[in-house]
Amino acid sequence: MTEDYKSLMDNSPKKLVGLKQVLRGVTDGTLWCVIVSSDCEDFIKRAVRDAIADRDVLLKSGPTMAELGKAAEIDVGAAVVGLVR
Repeated sequence: MTEDYKSLMDNSPKKLVGLKQVLRGVTDGTLWCVIVSSDCEDFIKRAVRDAIADRDVLLKSGPTMAELGKAAEIDVGAAVVGLVR
């Protein structure tokens, strides 16, 4: 696993964490990138792919939920993180 998700997250001043927040951000057009953890449930991956299908949003695969949560500076795991424009 490359560490490119970390550089993306470091360069983004604001992040949305969690499926509901990310889907809302995609719908609002406020996200430019979504990072999905490698070990999240398939329905989450499918929901994100469907939401960004016709939008100009980059989709990146990330590390485990625990590592993604730590990178997002929260105390629990994160299945998905969105980076705000």
